[in-house]
Amino acid sequence: MRCLLIIFCLCAAGARAGDLSDAQRLAQRFPPGSITTKEVAERALAEATAVHQQLQLDFQSQQRHCGNVFFVNHCLGAARLTQRNGEHEVNRVTLEAHDLQRHLDARAHAESRAAELRRQAAEELQRPAREREAMAAAHMREQNAAAREQDALRGQESAAQASTVSEQRQREQQADLARKNALRPQQEAGASREFQQKQEQAAAYAQTRARDREANAKRREERKAERDAQATSPGALAPAPAAP
Repeated sequence: MRCLLIIFCLCAAGARAGDLSDAQRLAQRFPPGSITTKEVAERALAEATAVHQQLQLDFQSQQRHCGNVFFVNHCLGAARLTQRNGEHEVNRVTLEAHDLQRHLDARAHAESRAAELRRQAAEELQRPAREREAMAAAHMREQNAAAREQDALRGQESAAQASTVSEQRQREQQADLARKNALRPQQEAGASREFQQKQEQAAAYAQTRARDREANAKRREERKAERDAQATSPGALAPAPAAP
């Protein structure tokens, strides 16, 4: 009877150990050397954590079960063995995943460091050219500032000259207007005298023309009288030609 009880307890422990297949499936999903990428490592860590939690729950359940059997110590030993075997696979997968992550992190850090060194080296190579460009840009800014200052000075000089020319023109215009104002009475007096002279000359001319007309009319009458006298006198042969 005692042997039968021992065999029963062993079989029960074996059956319970067989129920902890999550660790076995974890080992099958992630055999040694299969964790090679960052994504696989993250998935392996997540599944290993889940299996570890399940092993803890199963061991606690086995502990409660072993408290009700005859061979308690043997039952607990079998439960611990099952847990250790499962944790062994969990630890292996976890270590491989962490090793890969550390390797990937170290490689990424090395690549980043190498890229930074290359960038620094490129900057060192480009520094003289950038310094020359900066000096050229500064020189160009100085030249532009000097040119703007010269333009401003020329603009001020031009404005001053224009103001001087304008003032000179205004003074000349004022002086010309003053001269014209000063000469206006004389010009008006001269114009009045000239007009009067023209009026007098016109009147004298009109009188001369009138006398000439009177003289011409008198001469015509005298010639006509002479012709009439000759025409009526005895022995007149022919009338004398009329004077022009």
